[in-house]
Amino acid sequence: MALPALDAAGDADVMLPQGLAPLLALSSSRVRALPFERGSRGYTRAVRALRRGRYSRGVLLPPSFSSAMLFAMGGVRERRGADTHQRQLLLTDVVPREELTQFHRRAQYYVLVTGSPSPNALVPRLVVTDALRARFRALLPEPGARRLTGVFPGSNAPSRRWPPNRFRDLVARLAADGSQVVVFGGATELALSREAAAGGGIDLGGRTDLPLLAAGLAACELVVSNDSGPLHLAAAVGTRTVSLWGAGDPAITGPPPGPHRVVRHPELYCVPCVKNVCPRHGRGAFLPNAHNECMHLITVDEVHVAAAELLNQSVPA
Repeated sequence: MALPALDAAGDADVMLPQGLAPLLALSSSRVRALPFERGSRGYTRAVRALRRGRYSRGVLLPPSFSSAMLFAMGGVRERRGADTHQRQLLLTDVVPREELTQFHRRAQYYVLVTGSPSPNALVPRLVVTDALRARFRALLPEPGARRLTGVFPGSNAPSRRWPPNRFRDLVARLAADGSQVVVFGGATELALSREAAAGGGIDLGGRTDLPLLAAGLAACELVVSNDSGPLHLAAAVGTRTVSLWGAGDPAITGPPPGPHRVVRHPELYCVPCVKNVCPRHGRGAFLPNAHNECMHLITVDEVHVAAAELLNQSVPA
């Protein structure tokens, strides 16, 4: 979601977790990656890197206190960011949060970097190389045999995960419709990808790094995903998406304008709560169990219908 802001930043360094740095190579921006490791040791090294750079100005995209402390300890002279998490004293250019909350996250980042209102449509773009596409095709048992449909059943937040058995049933339906279904997942999501792939898909859980995941998502005609990073990655490489939403707010962090469908049940009184772990217990408003009710309300039927409608649409020239 930061890609349009980074494009506007011009000649700049971007400090970001080292796992995300390879994605910058697929962007059109002129920024340079300044990767850091998470944890106390990585934080210390990041402070040193900032001091060596002698930066005159920095823009904080994350709202966290720790990021503002990092820039202050790193000697960044001008520090611009939103007045969140009691960090005003660590900033030299304070942006009232009320000026940002009305916007989508993409636009918030753009305003922070440029100081100007964002264009109406900010669409992140990443370009996958032919070499990456070839590496991904080598993972498939029958590359090119049928159209590819991707599924991503994971999410860092438990409150944003659709039940894996429903992903399994969806995979079975998509396969019956004629798709070669590919199930993606990180190294910590092998159980999720395995169960989803049991419906008749190809389990690539733990077998793709970020650039290879981008290539896989780009090879798909459609990706069905929870509210997650790979959802935004799929949209950035130009793939149509169906995304499943519970705790999150698609008005703030949803996919960009384009051929994307959001499936959610906003009639539930607590949606969106933006909590990573559902705090509800006992009987639900619509279902016997209140825990993760927002995700359990989403049926396989409605996701399948949304996917089928997008798959049957012609691709714009």
